[in-house]
Amino acid sequence: MPDNIVIPDLAVPEIFTPEFFQNPYPFYAWLRDNAPVHPITIPGVNVRVWLVSRYADVRAGFADPRLSSDYRSALPEFRAARLAFGAGTVGERTMVNLDPPDHTRVRGLAAATFTAARIAQWEATIRATVDELLDALPVGEPVDVMARLAAPLSIRAICAVLGAEPDDEADLRRWADLVFTADPTELAQVPEATARLLGYADKLIARKRDNPGDDLLSALITASDDSSELSSDELIGTAMGLLVAGYESTIQLIGDTLLALLDHPDQLAALRDGKHTAADAIEETLRYDGPQVSSLWRFATEDMTIAGTAIPAHEAVLLLVASAHRDERQYPNPESFDPGRDDKRHLAFGYGIHRCLGAALARLESRVLLEALLARYSRLALAVPRAEVRYKPSLVVRGPGELPLVLHH
Repeated sequence: MPDNIVIPDLAVPEIFTPEFFQNPYPFYAWLRDNAPVHPITIPGVNVRVWLVSRYADVRAGFADPRLSSDYRSALPEFRAARLAFGAGTVGERTMVNLDPPDHTRVRGLAAATFTAARIAQWEATIRATVDELLDALPVGEPVDVMARLAAPLSIRAICAVLGAEPDDEADLRRWADLVFTADPTELAQVPEATARLLGYADKLIARKRDNPGDDLLSALITASDDSSELSSDELIGTAMGLLVAGYESTIQLIGDTLLALLDHPDQLAALRDGKHTAADAIEETLRYDGPQVSSLWRFATEDMTIAGTAIPAHEAVLLLVASAHRDERQYPNPESFDPGRDDKRHLAFGYGIHRCLGAALARLESRVLLEALLARYSRLALAVPRAEVRYKPSLVVRGPGELPLVLHH
């Protein structure tokens, strides 16, 4: 057992540390080997949460109807703590917080507009945005690629997809950055950021009703109005969910992929030599050290057992995707970064009915940017020691807050 892990009375202060966010994998390995379903207690609110860490159990958990995504299935003390995405607001009615049959109805309408053909149409816009951003970067001096590339690309892409105004970029980035934070100094700002996002989504829907365009949100509004299958709260919540999910995961995937390649120069060289593709590198990053740390909150709808551990009804569960992806029971040599890996299956975009609708868009943005970086620059190098790259404090997404690189022609 790693020296810095306290068992069995593990509480969030032991894992909500800079050291944990920098490298959570030793803790995950301990969980898989010793306590594959393990409770932690969130201090201050006296809420118990169960961590599920092995691949088979995480995958099964995604598909288990007894694990509800609906915040209303939680214990009163969990609801009072307002820990869930959109808690206490109409954001509770976004797709990620719904169970069937409501989830089936809402997702069906969204999926009908979020088609592969529509995503393919956005590739030219994404390529043009990447070229514009790269043209503005300095060469031979440090530049934070998270702030100058990953974040603006991700937010501009989701704005284009939803038909939002590019002028809203700075506000949307600030609010989305706060939604999933686990930084104790920022938690007090989460309700306001959520309210701001919901208010923005409401106003955007009103604008789209008055002036519809060839965008995803206009198509979703039309489908909803024609069928009367989405309530006003569900439409607002879904719009907010698409904004946040379309931004945060993609920006972190870009940062995670660049870091994985810089940490493994042999694999970066193999990518440049054509032995692997950018898509291969992205898929392996999604498994090896990707943006998805865990599921969103799940709640047991009845007394149940996972891997021999009893979980009482209505208690909270987190399915640790990042741990599942390092499970040697599922992957040969899971600690190695290998874009040529035969088994490219992973749970980074979820599994089952809640699988991420925007997975293809996230892959597209990341691939286009990575290909453009490698084509334009002969060398990418970290501008700071690797230990100085700090990861964002979050139990949901993983990625660097800043990533200073020096780009060489």
